Amino acid sequence: MNISCDVVTDLLPLYHDGVCNASTKKLVEEHLETCDSCRALLDKMSNTTLDSQIKTESQDIIRHQAKALKMRYIQNIGAVVFSILLLLGIITCIIVDLAICGTLTWSLIPVSSIVLAWCSFFPAVKYGAKGVPASLIALSVLIVPYFFGLNQVFARMNLIVGPFLSIAIGCAAVGIAFMWALFALFTLLKSRKLLASAIALILVIPFDLAINFILSRTIGGPIFEIWDALSAVILVAAAGLLFHRDYTKRKRARLDKA
Repeated sequence: MNISCDVVTDLLPLYHDGVCNASTKKLVEEHLETCDSCRALLDKMSNTTLDSQIKTESQDIIRHQAKALKMRYIQNIGAVVFSILLLLGIITCIIVDLAICGTLTWSLIPVSSIVLAWCSFFPAVKYGAKGVPASLIALSVLIVPYFFGLNQVFARMNLIVGPFLSIAIGCAAVGIAFMWALFALFTLLKSRKLLASAIALILVIPFDLAINFILSRTIGGPIFEIWDALSAVILVAAAGLLFHRDYTKRKRARLDKA
C-alpha cells in the first residue's frame, strides 16, 4: 500500500518517537525506502538541536532522580542503623546497672545522654541537610531539661561538685547559639562556602571568650589567657587564608566570564 508524502510527513513525528503501531511503522518504512525527501526529513528530525537537548535533559532528570533515590535509601538505612546502635547502648547500660546495683543508678546518665543524642541527630541523619533545622530545634528545646535531669541524678548519687547546673546551662546556651549562627551563616552564603568558613573561624573567638566568661564567673579564673591569644592568632590566620582563596576564586570566575 502506497501512501503520500503528506501522510508520511504527519506520521514521521510518531515514527521518530517510536509511538506508532506496527502497521503504521511498516507503511512509513516502506515509503522511506523509495522517498529521498521524506528520508531526509526524518534525518533532519533526528539531528535537530532541540531533540538532542530534550534527550540530554531527560537523561539528566533520570540521573538526578536515581541519585536522589539512592541518597534517600542511604539516609533511611543510616537512620535505622543509628537508632539500633543507640537502642543497644541503652539496653546494655540498663542491664549492667541492674546486674550490679539492682536498680537504676549511674545508667540514667548515659541513657539520658543517648536519648538526647537520638532526638538531636536523628532528623539530620534521616533527612540530611534538610533535617539540620529540626535537629537544632530539638537540641535547643531539650538541652535545659536534660541538664536539670542530669543534675538530679548527680545529686542522688552525691556527685555534685561546684555549680554544675549554672555552668552546664550557660555553656550549652553559648554552644547552641554558635551552632545556630553557623547554620544561618552557611545558609546565607550557600554559594560561597570558603567565605562562610572564614567567618565561622572568626566567630569562634567571641564564643570562646563567652565560655571563658561563664567559667570565670562561676569557678573563677581569668577570662583571657595566653592560650586563648595563641588560638585567636591561629584562627585569624586560617580565616585570612580562606578569605584570600575566596577572593582569588571569585576573581578567576570574573576573568573567565570576561
